Amino acid sequence: MASKNGSKELISLLQYMKDTRLDNPEIKVKDERLIEIDRIVSEVKESEEWEAVEMNILEVGISNGEMKKLVSI
Repeated sequence: MASKNGSKELISLLQYMKDTRLDNPEIKVKDERLIEIDRIVSEVKESEEWEAVEMNILEVGISNGEMKKLVSI
């Protein structure tokens, strides 16, 4: 993010969204809302449902890549 205008809380949230780690050095304010968001994000990342979503995204990407190869042949 080139511009860092705005409240420190907003900038910290946007930086967290770019790199979802609380130890991200770009995060200037670690308020209770950001800590709660991180807890939820961590919970989702650890869930089996998220693993299934990630695999589905990977499969779609591979399939799209294979389709592009077939079309260009």
